Amino acid sequence: MLLFDPSRIELQLLLGVIVMGMTLSAAFSVSFYTPATQLAITLLLAPIIVMGIWLGPPMMIAVAVIGAGLTAMMWKLVAERSRQLEENIGLRLNERTLREQALAGLRASEQAQAERLRFFSAANHDLRQPVMAIGLQAEVLRQQLREGADTMAVQHTVGSLARAQQALEGLTNQLLEIGRIEAAADPLRPAAVALAPLLHELARQAGERRVLVRCPSDAVAWSDAVSLRRVLANLVDNAVKFTPAGRVLLAVRARRREGEAAWRVEVRDSGIGIAPEAHERVFGDFEQIGNVERNLQRGHGLGLAIVRRLATQLGIEVVLRSAPGRGSVFAFELAAAPADAAPPAPAALKPPADAAPALRPGLAVLVVEDNAVVADSLQSLLRQWGAQPRVYGSAAEALALADLQALDLALCDIRLPGALDGIALATRLQQLKPALAISLVSADIDEATQRLANERGWHALRKPVQPAELHALLRRAQQAPPR
Repeated sequence: MLLFDPSRIELQLLLGVIVMGMTLSAAFSVSFYTPATQLAITLLLAPIIVMGIWLGPPMMIAVAVIGAGLTAMMWKLVAERSRQLEENIGLRLNERTLREQALAGLRASEQAQAERLRFFSAANHDLRQPVMAIGLQAEVLRQQLREGADTMAVQHTVGSLARAQQALEGLTNQLLEIGRIEAAADPLRPAAVALAPLLHELARQAGERRVLVRCPSDAVAWSDAVSLRRVLANLVDNAVKFTPAGRVLLAVRARRREGEAAWRVEVRDSGIGIAPEAHERVFGDFEQIGNVERNLQRGHGLGLAIVRRLATQLGIEVVLRSAPGRGSVFAFELAAAPADAAPPAPAALKPPADAAPALRPGLAVLVVEDNAVVADSLQSLLRQWGAQPRVYGSAAEALALADLQALDLALCDIRLPGALDGIALATRLQQLKPALAISLVSADIDEATQRLANERGWHALRKPVQPAELHALLRRAQQAPPR
C-alpha cells in the first residue's frame, strides 16, 4: 500500500505483478496447513485488489479483477496441494509400517526357524539314543549266541533291546502327535464328556494303585473327548514319572466362571516339584526338570509340550503351582455341559481271559509288505509262533502267486508299490474269499482308515505293530466262523 502511486500506472502494474508472483511462489513453497496458507494469500493479494479497484485507472482495475480470480484459483490450488502432501505423508507412513511389519515377520520367521532347528536337533539326539542302544545290544546278543552264553545273560540283553525299542516307539509317537496337532489333522468335536469314568480309566491304566480319583459322579464337561483324554493322560503320566514315592490325585470340583458353571480339574502329585523360575520352561519341547541324565525311561520332555499345544486348541489354560520338594499341581477349567447334553454311556469292560488259547499249528498268513526288514521280522515272528507266513512285496505279486483259498489271515501294508495299494488289495481279497480275515497295517492309520476298516469287517494295526496285538489278531482269525 505504501508503494501504490495512483498517478503512475506502470508502477501499479509492476507492483501487482510482483505481488501475484510472490503469491504463486508462496503457494508452492508453504502449503502444509490449508487455512493458514489461504489466509496468507488473501492478505497478500487483498491490498492490491482493493487499491486497484478503489484508486487505480481502468487497466489497474482489470489487474485487480485478475487478482481476485487468482485468489480463488490459489485457494483451490493450495487445497489440492495440501491434499497431495497429506497423501504423500500417509504413503510414507504406510511404507514405514509395512517395512516394520516385514522386519517383524522376518524376525519371527528367523525365530521360528531357530526353534524348529532346535526342536529337530533335540529330536535327532533323542532318536539316536535308543537306535544306538538297539544296535549295540543286537551286537551283544549276536556275540552271546555265538559263544553260547547262559540264559540269564541272553534274557538281560533281550530285555535291554525291548526297553530301547519301547523308548524309540514312545518318542516316535510323541513326535507324530505333535505333528498332527500343529497340522490340525484331528478336528475338534465338542461334546458332553463324563469326567468320572474318564479319570477312573486313566487311574486304572497307571497301575500300582498309585492314582486316586476324587470326582463328583455328575461332573460332565463340554469338550473334545479325544483331546481332553490326551491332555489328562500326559499330565498323569508326567506326575507318575516324577513321583518316586507317594500317590497322584485326580480331583474335580465345581466352579463358577464368568457366571457360568464350570469344572476345575487338578492333577496333584507329591513328587520332586518344580522351581518357580522353571514353570514356563517345563512346557517347552524336550524340557525336563530332574532328569539331567536324560534317562529315556523317564520320558523325553515332550508330554507337557503336547499338553500346551492341545490346551491351546481346546481354549483352556493349564496353570502350574509347584515348589521343589513339595510336589506339583497342574490345573485347568472346563465349561460344564448343557443340562440337555447327556454323555454316551461308557462301554462295559470285558474281563481279561485267564489264559490265551494257543495258536493252531500251520495257520496260513499272507504278509504283503514292501519293506524287506519289516517283512523278514514278521516272517520270523510268525514262524516262531508256529504259523506259516507267505510273504510278498506287492499286491500284484500276492494276487498272482498266493493260494488265496488256503489263507486264514492277510496282513496288508497300505503303502505298496504298483497300481494297487493295501486298501485296494484288501478289497480284492475280500471279493475273492469273503471269509478271509484281513488287517490293514500302516503307520498312517487315521480315523477315516479305522472307520473304513470297521465298515468292511477288517482289522487295523498301527506300525510299529506290537507282538501282543498281532498274536491277538491271529487268535481271532483262527476262531472266526466262516462268513
